[in-house]
Amino acid sequence: MLPSALLRVSSRRLPRHAIHPVSTRRASSSAREPSRHAQFYTEFAAGMIPVAILGSAVYLGLRTWQQYLAHERFLEEAQAHVQQLEAEVSALREQLQAAGHETPAGDAPASVKKSTWRFW
Repeated sequence: MLPSALLRVSSRRLPRHAIHPVSTRRASSSAREPSRHAQFYTEFAAGMIPVAILGSAVYLGLRTWQQYLAHERFLEEAQAHVQQLEAEVSALREQLQAAGHETPAGDAPASVKKSTWRFW
C-alpha cells in the first residue's frame, strides 16, 4: 500500500507559482528602479564609513591618553606617599636614637625573636 500512496502523491501536479515563486518575483522587481529609501541608505552608508573610522580612532587615542595620565598621577601620588612614610621612619629612628636605644641598621631589634622553623 505504501508504494501506491507515494505514486498518487508524486503524480499530482503542483501549480506553477508553488514551484518557482522566487524567480517570478525577481523578474518583476528587477525592471523597477531601487526605492528612495534604498538609494538614501546606499549613499548614506558610503559617506559614514570614513566618519566612523575617524571617530573610533580619535576616541581610542583620547581614551589611551586618559589612561596614561591617570597612571602617571597614581605613580606621583604613590611616590609622595612613600616619601612621607620614609620621613616618618627616619623621624622615629631619630627619636629612638635620642632616647638612648641604639640599633645598628643591619641588625634586628632585641625584642624580635628569630623563627626556629626550618625550610626543608
